[in-house]
Amino acid sequence: MSDDEWRARCVEVYPQVYRAMIAMGAPENEAADAVQDAYEKALRQNRALDRPEGWLFVVALRRWRADRWRRRIFGPLSGVRATAQDPALAERVDLLAAVAALPRRQREVLIARYVLGLSQVEVARQLHIAVGTVAATTSHAARSLRQRLGESYGR
Repeated sequence: MSDDEWRARCVEVYPQVYRAMIAMGAPENEAADAVQDAYEKALRQNRALDRPEGWLFVVALRRWRADRWRRRIFGPLSGVRATAQDPALAERVDLLAAVAALPRRQREVLIARYVLGLSQVEVARQLHIAVGTVAATTSHAARSLRQRLGESYGR
């Protein structure tokens, strides 16, 4: 299958994959987002696959499930923040919410570095990225957290 045929086939099966996501239990808006992300990944593929509907479905399903887990983990934070009597607890909830809002790569690097305690070399090896990328990503994530939480956080 040529690249053009692959792209045309992806467009053709898009409604079918969307319906499959709805059948899996995804709400309409979440199904649309997941399939759209899968479709964008399909267009960036360097190679054509024989069954784009299967590939699109698996990618969309993984994306939807990851988002669902993320909402389950971080969603309750807003309720905890609203009822927190202890200012230290409120700050920790704010930090978790700010980490949850970071892009996936930044979250992965920060969690690996500071929750798991991995070195830059270990993070690079586990995430299959360069050590310099770990350092730069950590720096960008820290800058984003400082901006979201304010410079006075942690003093």
